Amino acid sequence: SLAGNTLAYEPEDPGVAGSRLHVPPKVNAVLGKNITLGCRVELDANLTLTQSSWERQLPSGAVTLAVFNPQFGISITPEYVSRVSFTSPSVQDASIRLEGVAFPDVGVYTCKVATFPLGNTQSSTTVDILVEPKVYVASGVAPLLDAGNETTVATCVAERGRPEAEVHWESESVHGQTELQKREEHDGITTSQMRFVWSPTRHAQGHALTCVVRHPALPGEVRLPYVLNVLFAPDVMVVGYDSNWFSGQEGTRLDYPARCGQLPAGVVQEESTLVFKRRLQHGDSGVYRCEVQNEVGTSYQDTHVWVQDPPPTTTVSTTSAAASRSRSSTSGPPRNHRSQLSSPTLASLSDSGLGTVVGGAVGGVLFLVLLLVLGGTCYARRHRTFRGDYYTKQYLGPADMQKQSQLDVLQPHELQEVYGGGGGGSANGSQDLKPKPAGDVIYDPHPGHAHSTNNGSPYLPEDCYDNGTDGDYVSHVDGSVISRREWYV
Repeated sequence: SLAGNTLAYEPEDPGVAGSRLHVPPKVNAVLGKNITLGCRVELDANLTLTQSSWERQLPSGAVTLAVFNPQFGISITPEYVSRVSFTSPSVQDASIRLEGVAFPDVGVYTCKVATFPLGNTQSSTTVDILVEPKVYVASGVAPLLDAGNETTVATCVAERGRPEAEVHWESESVHGQTELQKREEHDGITTSQMRFVWSPTRHAQGHALTCVVRHPALPGEVRLPYVLNVLFAPDVMVVGYDSNWFSGQEGTRLDYPARCGQLPAGVVQEESTLVFKRRLQHGDSGVYRCEVQNEVGTSYQDTHVWVQDPPPTTTVSTTSAAASRSRSSTSGPPRNHRSQLSSPTLASLSDSGLGTVVGGAVGGVLFLVLLLVLGGTCYARRHRTFRGDYYTKQYLGPADMQKQSQLDVLQPHELQEVYGGGGGGSANGSQDLKPKPAGDVIYDPHPGHAHSTNNGSPYLPEDCYDNGTDGDYVSHVDGSVISRREWYV
């Protein structure tokens, strides 16, 4: 289809009545294509068409291309006989077709109509050449690396178009910058390039950009999709370990999308699955590392497996597939050497070592409890039996004196044996003590000797011996005799 190929009435001599010509003011021709130069004639009933023709205006003058005469027929100039023809020659239509349009065909063309009795009527149109651009998308020079620097992703190109093509990028999810470059050539031909600049990210992998080109020579809007290919280190995921594996368990497996290294005996790799063909053992505990490598980098994931003792009352069941919490890492681009996939690290856990730890913990707790019990017993016993001594001068009330044990207090009949039955006093008012041998009591061998007040014994005033009551005296195991009225501890 030709843009602007619509017929418009443009009479050369508006003063002439009775005949009208409909000629488009401009016709765009695609280089190498065919075009039609339209010329429709309207005549009044009193007019007769004698001849219609097409002329081309050149710097040297007018050149006739084709002539139509209702009586004598069609005549084509030898230079255009192979390229020019009337589409539907008649008194109402003088349109011609020009084939294989080239740049020399650019110019002004005039349609002339001769009528009787009014004479000639003419109208002109301008032919321009459109060059259909070559539309394509060129990928950027550098590959798109995840988290890389800003780079040219792709270029939307409208190559060698006349006139200049309209070029732009469209995208709903990728937001970058565009840069337009133009290169003009001879005959008004222009190459337009629209670059899309963006900082790659792995999240845009598989998203699409759209190159959009509009040009008069094109049948319509051209839209070319471009899918982003962002390179990034592989993702690793290991599933199957649920932190509840027991010794003797069957049907255990680890699923991972990569090939790992050396495995324990009885453990095989089936495609992307690590299968334990036997019952689990304590020696299977450890760290299983799986690595994946591509041209961008290497990623790995560690899965920590601990094979426990089975519960004594629980039946061992097969493991359920559940994602394990593992530690993953991604390294940079690999060096130029062959990468070795790492094998799992098996750190065995010994039953004896585990028992030692548990036994030590239990023993420590029991020893601490024993120390607390012994300390509490000693503390309670000390507070219950300690009464002090008479050197401390600490007073005990009557209630405490009544609680004295029979080991510390002599009964009245024992005092009679100690002091004698007379109860009489000496000249100075003191009573004589009779020495009496006892199991653990030693009495003073000098009954007539007065007690010194400097020997550390409690002081006994003279009036305490005149009461005549033997029950007012208390004898201690150390040999001292203290009155109840003056008892200090």
